[in-house]
Parts: sequence; C-alpha cells; structure tokens
Amino acid sequence: MIADRYRIEGRLGLGGMSTVHLALDTRLERHVAIKLLAEHLADDPTFVSRFQREALAAARLVHPNVVQVFDSGLDEASGRHFIVMEYVPGQSVAQILRDRGGQGLGVEETLAIVVQACHGLDYAHRQGVVHRDVKPGNLLRSPDGIVKLADFGIARATDQSSITQVGSVLGTAAYLSPEQAAGEEAGPQADLYSLGVVTYQCLAGRLPYEAQSLSELVLKQQREAPPRLDQLRPDVSPALARAVAVALSIDPRDRYATAREMGDALDRAAEAPPEEPTAATRALGATEAT
Repeated sequence: MIADRYRIEGRLGLGGMSTVHLALDTRLERHVAIKLLAEHLADDPTFVSRFQREALAAARLVHPNVVQVFDSGLDEASGRHFIVMEYVPGQSVAQILRDRGGQGLGVEETLAIVVQACHGLDYAHRQGVVHRDVKPGNLLRSPDGIVKLADFGIARATDQSSITQVGSVLGTAAYLSPEQAAGEEAGPQADLYSLGVVTYQCLAGRLPYEAQSLSELVLKQQREAPPRLDQLRPDVSPALARAVAVALSIDPRDRYATAREMGDALDRAAEAPPEEPTAATRALGATEAT
C-alpha cells in the first residue's frame, strides 16, 4: 500500500528514475497508474526536487490529450516519493510499432495519433510547460483511439529555472532536437522536432537518422537531411513529406510556430490532392522504367 490508499497490483513500466505501477485507489475504487521514484535516488535532493517539479508541472495540465495527475507526495512507511496518474489502458506507440515489426503505420493511423499529440502539446505549451521527452513510449492510445501524452518527467515550466546542468542532456537521444543534443535550452519547438521524429518513424518504419552515439547523431543532423518520406513510401504525398520535414528543421525558427499549427499543416497535407508530376519527374520515371 502507498499512502495507506493505493494498493499496487503490478508493474507497468520501468524508467531511469522511476517505476510505474498499476494500482487500485481503495478510496475511490478505481485503477490508477502510480509512479515511484527509484529507491537509490530517494536520498538525492536534486532528483527528489525534479520529481516533485514533475508533479507540480503535470498537475496544472487538464486536457483530453494529456495524462492527468491526481495526487503526489511521500509515502512515510516506505520513504518513497510518488505521483498518482490517470491509468490509460491500451498501448503506447512504441508497443504498436513493435507489434508491426518495423513496418510502420498507415498514413491515416499515424495522423490520428500525431494530430492528437499536437493538441496536447499545444495546450501544455500555452500553460508554460515544455515536455522535453516526446517519444513513442510517452504517447498512449486507449482502446477507443484517444491519444494522451504521458510522463512529463523531464518537463520544465518555462517560468522556472532550468534543471539541466551544463553539459548534461535529458531525454531519449534518438528523439532529441539539435538544440537539446547540443546541451542548449529546450523550448516548445524542441517538442515539435521530437514529435516530427515520431511522425517520421511511424510512416517510414525507421528513424530519420540512424546513429550509434549522441555525437554521431549531432553530426548527421547538421550535415544531412533524412530521406524524404515520399521516396520511402508511395502512399505518402509530397505535401505530407514536406509538412513533416518542416518539423524536422535544424533551426527551431524554421519549424512550426505552435503545435496547433503543426497539426493543422499535417491535416491539410494529408487532404491535399495528388500533385502533377513535373517534366523532370516524368523523365526520371521513364529512365527508371528503361
């Protein structure tokens, strides 16, 4: 039992600084997800402060596309810090991608996921909260198709001081924006880049950059553009490929101004009529056929 109220029934996930369990709220008789700070970090004031900041930042967010935080505190009996969150049955996008065996998702399914994530991010950004760790594992889809952003564990309210120390990088490397990978401040546009990587992965079945280290990733981001999506998949239109490419711009100023704008651009691109091939494209097609 946690806080004499939440009875743990099983583990849902394991992260670097916490473990998430399925629990029963015995007072309200409903299932919740409860996050416990890792035991070896419980005596570290820096991590405890970050964990508590997560609860405060996330508790401000009440939106259909954001996992809601219900409660937080310190369990006196075990000495464990905890956060109680809405339990979302279903799968994360990471699990969905694994189930598809690296084949990626359909265009319609991808946009249904990403556009909802844009709505959640847009709301969070307007509340002054940057997620800073957008990745497939933090996008949860319920059985009725509702997508919710989870785990603001590395979130930073923009009106608070940064929790990133010089030279340290937070987040999952493959989804880091170029500015995060360089150890710079992560604003709302960093979340849009990360969501652009998720979009690309869902459509292509692969990441835009395949790198073995953070330094290699930074070099690739600066030196080369990822393969165009419409060249990898025939059912991705050039308009949609361009819309995703905007989110993956190296310079944050070249990305969308807001998450809402990104979602609208993806929707418009998906609905755009097929483009007429240019003379150069027709000539290339004839050459390839020959």
